[in-house]
Amino acid sequence: MRTTMMAALAVLCLPVSWAADELKPLDVKLGLWETTTKSEMSGMPAMPAMPQIPEETLAKLPPAQRAQLEARMKGGMGGPRTNTMKSCLTKEALDRGLNFAQNDNSCTYKVVSSSSTKQEMHSECNRGQMKMTGDLTIDRVDAEHIKGGMTMKSAEGGQPMNMKMSFETKWISADCGDVKPSGVK
Repeated sequence: MRTTMMAALAVLCLPVSWAADELKPLDVKLGLWETTTKSEMSGMPAMPAMPQIPEETLAKLPPAQRAQLEARMKGGMGGPRTNTMKSCLTKEALDRGLNFAQNDNSCTYKVVSSSSTKQEMHSECNRGQMKMTGDLTIDRVDAEHIKGGMTMKSAEGGQPMNMKMSFETKWISADCGDVKPSGVK
């Protein structure tokens, strides 16, 4: 599950290195955005079964937290996962490359191509023993909608693993409210 979350966040955490050409940022609105990611992994090593959580313990959880926990338990380690999160997009972040979440220093991205409507990047992630490489495409649908996808591959210990992820992002408001811009603690 940690690998899936790392890969999902990798799409949205972009400490990016640029080619010699200057980055052409996506033509989208600034402010509060909501991103829904769908990811699936294949080739995950077998994991021991999760212990069942007693009903009385589940009953004490807030409804949203309980639903999230039950979905994780049902989905298994490599099964499809959906995650939704909000982020604050500033001009500075947009000028560095699409950046909808906290920076994750375990991944680096290199822009392959960049225009006001599309960005393509190559990524390399290294989290201790987990090393993955892949490609990310981000498409501007319009000023308030972005979609994209990412494929990542790893061959840890001779075990090939593949991750495919798609995401849709929609603009919510010019005011980010309590959501801090990426990289701000």
